[in-house]
Amino acid sequence: MSKHAIAIRMIESRFALLNAGDTSAAVHAEASMAIELAHSLGVIDLAEYGSYRARLDRIYELQSQYALDRIRASARSSHDHANP
Repeated sequence: MSKHAIAIRMIESRFALLNAGDTSAAVHAEASMAIELAHSLGVIDLAEYGSYRARLDRIYELQSQYALDRIRASARSSHDHANP
């Protein structure tokens, strides 16, 4: 297996965890580190690097928005129960 294939598998495995709903800081950090290492070692090119960074940023954005929506819904629910 080539270094490129290994790097892609490492990156994609972290994306799979994130896309399955893992919101842990550790998995986000692992994904980011895998991308940065692959690029700094010249295993992925600038276009791949940019694509992976954009995907990771988008996943983070979606997960953050989902968490914020849940907090808002919880706050509304708490307010509704406190003020019938």
